Amino acid sequence: MNRSAKWWLAIAFVLLSGVVAYFVSSEENAWTLIGIFFGTFVSEDLASISAGLLSGSGQLDFVSATAAAFLGIFVGDLIIFGLGYFIGRPILCHRWSRWLVSERAVDRAQRAFEKHGIWIILMTRFIPGTRTATYFSAGSVHAPVLPFVLVFALAALLWTPLLVGISAVIGKQLIEFYEVYEAFALPAILFAGLALYFIFHYGIPLLTWRGRRQLRGKWMRAVRWEFWPVWQVNWAVLLHVVYLGLVRYRRPMLVTAVNPCMPHGGIIGESKGALMQTISPSCEGLLAWEQVKPGTPSERIQAVREIMAEKGLKYPVVLKPDEGQRGLAVEIIPDEPVAHEWLGKTPGTAILQEYAGGKEYGIFYARFPSKPEGRIISITRKEQLSITGNGEDTVEDLIYQHPRAIAMLNLFLARFDKQLDRVPDSGEEIPLGQLGTHALGSLFLDGKDLLTPELSRCVDRIAKAIPGFYFGRFDFKAEGDEALKAGRGLKVLEVNGATSESTHIYDPQYGLFHAWQTLFAQWRLAHEIALENAAAGVPVSSFRDFVRDILAGFRRQRKLTDI
Repeated sequence: MNRSAKWWLAIAFVLLSGVVAYFVSSEENAWTLIGIFFGTFVSEDLASISAGLLSGSGQLDFVSATAAAFLGIFVGDLIIFGLGYFIGRPILCHRWSRWLVSERAVDRAQRAFEKHGIWIILMTRFIPGTRTATYFSAGSVHAPVLPFVLVFALAALLWTPLLVGISAVIGKQLIEFYEVYEAFALPAILFAGLALYFIFHYGIPLLTWRGRRQLRGKWMRAVRWEFWPVWQVNWAVLLHVVYLGLVRYRRPMLVTAVNPCMPHGGIIGESKGALMQTISPSCEGLLAWEQVKPGTPSERIQAVREIMAEKGLKYPVVLKPDEGQRGLAVEIIPDEPVAHEWLGKTPGTAILQEYAGGKEYGIFYARFPSKPEGRIISITRKEQLSITGNGEDTVEDLIYQHPRAIAMLNLFLARFDKQLDRVPDSGEEIPLGQLGTHALGSLFLDGKDLLTPELSRCVDRIAKAIPGFYFGRFDFKAEGDEALKAGRGLKVLEVNGATSESTHIYDPQYGLFHAWQTLFAQWRLAHEIALENAAAGVPVSSFRDFVRDILAGFRRQRKLTDI
């Protein structure tokens, strides 16, 4: 770092330290002001609102309250800028840094910074959720320190008195309310603080089109369960599974016998390669595949070359972890450089698989061991979203305009981060995804109308070619709906065990209670099949082995989420 940068940062921190020391030594409410100062590091808006409410109620004078909030915001801005300046992007490699800012957010902010220059600092001060990445980006490109310190100060001077002042006016009204309705004062203060936070945090974005679209996406994620985190949906399913094991069947680990061909029935830890090795080579629809063992990137890319030559494969191909869920780290590989990059960043055993074109479907299958035939209990159409160019709007604008993509805005902005400023030609269609995974942006639709005797017989034949498989979901590719209904040309992409879902429940027409009802019935069926298997001598997992393997599986999945 140049001497000028060190000089100005040192001056800034010395001055700020002096002001904080002044508060401690001369202010009656010194610790309250220090609390506001450090509170801005957690939430600038809530700390400033608190400062205003305290000022309005007469516990702090307005100047001191505003100064404490301003200094905290200013120091926080300098810290973020300094992290970018002194350390830069290497800090983003650490998992703990994600609570501060993501690398993709920094990429977007850097493009905005390069486009708008230093004045982006003023703009982002009034746009919640954009400041951290922008200030870090400015530091990481070693922007001139003095101009940025001055702009940080100007932005904070414009924003802080406004936020504290409005909160102070509200606080003064609350004092009058307190004098008349003392019993309701505390709830009123808490409500006022939260209301102000939501007004500044969510109200200001309503002033811009993109801000309104972002809030639209947040609303969709809040009210449509299909976008909720897994734990928010599956807590009820987990309780039902525990009930089935402990109460109804009185064998807590019974369900682990549902698929003898998979560890623990396919609940966790199933190896795609180990399962595929059990399938008869004559099984219809089986794509060419092979495991790629761990090693250096050079060793692994050489193994990929040898496998492709042996199997007669050409790019594109599919690479995915041998053990993974919800499409984590699965990628369609267009050429060798991309393959080399994927192998370098994805640890552990991988699966190299032939790429199959066509439409993707999810089919859930179940068969009792005592029955000669199984049945299909769910069919899902997996549709990929797309945007269409109009010759005027950028890729980013088109994503914002899409009625569904807006609910997964960050996902798609990250996926197209290098193309966001491109203006597609009029009529140019750009697929937003390639993989049939709901968590990665696919639209799932109920395909019950596709069920035919021909399809049932075809899936039954494929399932019976996997010894010990009775319950789970197949992911297929087919030319289209008619080919699927005829059971013609189905390609097996993947086989999933006990924890796979009847994915038609993610159709937007269905609510949460329909999903729960479906999943409850699915797990009851799994226990009934497992009961037959256990009676025939299939071993049930021990609790100790199950817990050990599931914890190890979670650790492996966590590594994949870091990619």
